[in-house]
Amino acid sequence: MELNYMEWKFYQPKFEYEEKFKDAGWPWVGHKYFAYDLIANIKPKRIVELGTHYGTSLWSFAQSVKDQQIDTEINAVDTWKGEKHAGFYGEKVFETVKQIKNECYPKLKINLIRKTFDEAVSDFADGSIDILHIDGLHTYEGVKHDYEAWKNKVKDDGIILFHDVFVKENDFGVYRLWDELKKNHSFIEFSHSYGLGVLFLDEKKGSEIKEIMENLQMHYAYLHGLRQYEEIQNLLSTVEEKKEELKKKADSCKYEIEEAMVSYQNLVREEKEKNKQKEQVIQQKEEVIQQKEREIRQKEREIKAMKSSKFWKMRNRYISLKSKLGIK
Repeated sequence: MELNYMEWKFYQPKFEYEEKFKDAGWPWVGHKYFAYDLIANIKPKRIVELGTHYGTSLWSFAQSVKDQQIDTEINAVDTWKGEKHAGFYGEKVFETVKQIKNECYPKLKINLIRKTFDEAVSDFADGSIDILHIDGLHTYEGVKHDYEAWKNKVKDDGIILFHDVFVKENDFGVYRLWDELKKNHSFIEFSHSYGLGVLFLDEKKGSEIKEIMENLQMHYAYLHGLRQYEEIQNLLSTVEEKKEELKKKADSCKYEIEEAMVSYQNLVREEKEKNKQKEQVIQQKEEVIQQKEREIRQKEREIKAMKSSKFWKMRNRYISLKSKLGIK
């Protein structure tokens, strides 16, 4: 890995995996531009990372290898079951990682090694790794064990990355190991995104890059801040779009409700009018019936009066007499 660090090149990559996995809020996301540039500048032959999860670091390495057309083997070691700091999760995570590998980086030499770190260490010969990224269990004992188990697998001029070197809570202890290693090795470190420690096993090369550490820190912290700002702006824009969409839906619903109310009111008026007409018809019929009843009662009175008259009595006698005499 020959490089004059004073000639460090900065790139402006587009990360293809972001179409499949949105990692804006993930802990490692602030270091993806450094990871990309590290691979592009160093051009390592073999990368091994211990702890992948959804793969922000893995895809950052892979994107650089793809864009720069570097002959690099990338090895991701993980059980894809989780642990107490990353949390425990199901098979969906590993399936997502496989999908991104197959769809975004199908031609790269990416090995997804589904083993524990201790099981996988024997798969690599001593001095065979250019860049080792340790991001597993974050307790002091856990990360120290991983470092001591794997350090001999790294070349004498190799690089070891440690994530979360500035986290001092929730039983995280990477910062303790990092403080110990910094005393005897050249290094650079980044404080944003929970901290990333970069350990150089070659003292000379480490001293060279440390001369530009401040420039690197400022550049990648600025990129991370800019990316966060863009994400916030995009989020705000999305929120405004959603607010406008909801307003339009609310206006549409309001119009539909008003239309429904008008229709309902028209229907009520129509029903009232129909009921009124029915009541009028019923009233007219009742008036007719009452008139008929009055006529009937009048007829009954007339008949009664007629039956009480002398004429009626004489008529009845006449009829009775005709009957007796046999007169028809």
